[in-house]
Amino acid sequence: MTNMFKRSLVALAIAGASTGAMAADVSLTDTTYATDEFMSSMEEILSKDVVITLNDEYKEGDYIYLRFEDGAYIGGAPNQLTVGYAEQLDEGDFDNDGNTYPAPAGGYNDDGDSEDVNKGITVDYVAQTSDNDGNTVLIYRVTNVYGDQVTASNDTTYGIDLNFGRLNFSAPVVVAQDGVMFDTFSRIDSQPWPTTTNPWPFDTVTAPMTDNTQLFKMGPQFELVVEKEYSGELDVWDYRRTFRTAGMSHGNNYNEDDGEFLVVTTSNPDDGTPADDNAGAWDFVVQVDQDAGEKILFTLSGDNMFGWIDSANPAGAETYFGAATTNTCSYVSHNSSEMNFRCDNADQLVEVVYDLAAVANSFNNPKQDGEFSLSAVVNWEHTTGQYSDSGTTDDVDFPEDGVLMSSPYEGETSLGPVDAGMWTVNGSVTHIPYMPYSAQSTSGEITPISQIIYVTNDSRDPAFDDAVGEDGDAPENNDVNRIIWVEAMEEDGTTHTFELDALANPGVTAIAGDIREGLFNLGLLNSTRFLSLTINVADYPTNVSIYSAYNVNGSDRGWVQNDSVRTDRDFYRGNDLID
Repeated sequence: MTNMFKRSLVALAIAGASTGAMAADVSLTDTTYATDEFMSSMEEILSKDVVITLNDEYKEGDYIYLRFEDGAYIGGAPNQLTVGYAEQLDEGDFDNDGNTYPAPAGGYNDDGDSEDVNKGITVDYVAQTSDNDGNTVLIYRVTNVYGDQVTASNDTTYGIDLNFGRLNFSAPVVVAQDGVMFDTFSRIDSQPWPTTTNPWPFDTVTAPMTDNTQLFKMGPQFELVVEKEYSGELDVWDYRRTFRTAGMSHGNNYNEDDGEFLVVTTSNPDDGTPADDNAGAWDFVVQVDQDAGEKILFTLSGDNMFGWIDSANPAGAETYFGAATTNTCSYVSHNSSEMNFRCDNADQLVEVVYDLAAVANSFNNPKQDGEFSLSAVVNWEHTTGQYSDSGTTDDVDFPEDGVLMSSPYEGETSLGPVDAGMWTVNGSVTHIPYMPYSAQSTSGEITPISQIIYVTNDSRDPAFDDAVGEDGDAPENNDVNRIIWVEAMEEDGTTHTFELDALANPGVTAIAGDIREGLFNLGLLNSTRFLSLTINVADYPTNVSIYSAYNVNGSDRGWVQNDSVRTDRDFYRGNDLID
């Protein structure tokens, strides 16, 4: 539940504006940083010490109020607090008996011409109540103030720290309201809260002091990070079996492509801000469940991206964990569109390598171009020993921090999917040096100049031995998408690239309409244009031929020569001059 307490300036909107009361300084009350996973496993959770620093001269009978958001507070407030005379602050040469000793440098209220010594003070718990917004209010009364043993001293309640200790809160309520705002205010004895009279301003604070703070801040513990994406370009001249080296020709191919990723432990929400007293670290986290069937399960996905793998278990063959891996990982399972593997720990790198030529049958299978995505499930556990062992466990700063729902408490966190790169493909490239286009104002409009462009794919794969010098048939290429993408160049040399919806499947495919629609969507047909087109088809160049022409007013057809293979496709067989 969200109320005015949480989302307003507490001291101003509630303490100052509504009651006239002012507050002590709560700067010494630190925020507890606990991950969402940790909080989900808890029934109750302790705050860090709730400390207020008095910034006025209190007397017996005055009231101090501690207010906590909504109904999150359970208990733990002390019945009485006492701070002895000169226990916290003694700038002069005086002790409780009037004896002298060397004065320390500086102090909370050092005015340079008098010696400040804290008075003794006792506050007693009076009652617990609620304000009109349902916030819990704890009432304390000053029952004893003493000091002035030495008349030369400047005895004061200014600067006294009242430490109410660690208070207990309902973890589910803390989670539901995204934390617990805490503020404090004080009233003189003649005007106790909640009277609406305008009291004399009591215990005001000024920056950098503050009268309100957040006791708990939370956030997800885990994040999935891709350090290196997959980036291979499949070479149709090698039947999509291997990757083409960038900028090189047929024969300059390579077999492996790798991605690197990991699950990282996040930082707390205040990381890098003045409010952060933990230097980004969480106070409370859960641990990765080390049971054999749990840990962190990674899933790498892509439509038909693993259909080329012939091995039932490709671990150590078609895929392996590379040298950059600092984690301990194992292969789990795969199908044509998904591969799963399990790793022990967060914050340790995983490098997964695919070797397209490691196994003969897998090598001969064509590979699918497309995108990879990565997801992970972190299986975690939380046991009593992780937070009640007096701080001996890593990442645990405080013992006995609440009540665990059960021990062990087990859960899982799903991450992703996130982009993990892609495999692209080269292919048949046909240049149409000139193609005229009429201006077009609406999608699908009939214009005076129309285009005639067909792509023919006869699936006439060259013989296997033509390319690699071995006997046998070329691998079938029926399970990969023969995508078509177009690069259009304007008269000034500006280029635009887009992919067509049409595929260059076996047969004859008309693509002029798709190309014109793509140009229209790019805003290139707002006037008559003369464009150069490059048609790319993701299939063996010897399979593909392009016909290009245009028509003016339905009667004047102009054939446009392009550099598609037209008469002697066999010229490309048995030689290495394929570019």
